[in-house]
Amino acid sequence: MDATPTQKAITIEWPTMLVMLFTYSSWLSLTLWHAAIPTVILIIALSLLVSLHSSLQHEVIHGHPTRCQAINTAMAFPALGLSVPYQRYKILHLQHHRNWLITDPYDDTESYFLARAQWGRCNTIIKAILKVNNTLLGRLIIGPLIMLIRMLITEARESKHSADVRSGWAWHAAGVMLVLAWLWLVGFPIMLYVFIAYIGTALLMLRSFGEHLPEHNTEHRSAIIKSNVFMQLLYLNNNFHRVHHDHPEVAWYRLPGLYRAQYQAHTVHVYKGYTFLFKQFAFKQRYSVEHPFLAKD
Repeated sequence: MDATPTQKAITIEWPTMLVMLFTYSSWLSLTLWHAAIPTVILIIALSLLVSLHSSLQHEVIHGHPTRCQAINTAMAFPALGLSVPYQRYKILHLQHHRNWLITDPYDDTESYFLARAQWGRCNTIIKAILKVNNTLLGRLIIGPLIMLIRMLITEARESKHSADVRSGWAWHAAGVMLVLAWLWLVGFPIMLYVFIAYIGTALLMLRSFGEHLPEHNTEHRSAIIKSNVFMQLLYLNNNFHRVHHDHPEVAWYRLPGLYRAQYQAHTVHVYKGYTFLFKQFAFKQRYSVEHPFLAKD
């Protein structure tokens, strides 16, 4: 017998819910008892939790872990990463899921490529910085800062005529204040946490560095990055990126099985892991900043 609407409404994906509970309980515990924990351990553990929290926000964007989006959004509300507004991330990320536009300098909201005209307007210093950002080591060190600056410039421009942008940033400010208020209450050093959030964002840059490629065949623009269980959990299997782009509604814990069943035999771009990417591109541009074939006019 089919489930009733009420039964459907209360459906819970427990693997995701358990990761959510682990993330928040661990974050609260580490910040509450920070004085008894070595600083190095705090930095490592909290930056991993910030990254994991962003992976959970990504799941929420795609309708998990319950059938009620209001509940999902409430669970993703605290801005542990400080920098990216969830509401804006949701809108821009769903635009990114127009697979036929992936890597397009104008139409892909998560593209790191520039159009020929954009690249031509950059001065020598900006070009040098963007080239460094196209190496993996550069992406980890300056990538979060570049992302934040680009986002602030773009969002400030959009906010002048978009109430949705202003609302998204207002909700984000509330989420940040919630985090900062807790940190102040427990006496956690705010600047240390800003540094931790930066590292957490850099970990996300590691994940996204190898996800997309400028291929003429749009079906080949998303890659698979094989990795160990720890990294797969940290990124909630978003390393199976081609599978996720083809099936964005599928929960994270089902992606490996779907990859083995439907993609393993014929996926074109499969990387051996993040260590492999680092060896190949730590000091070398993966691609040019100017898109190799799109937006040349």
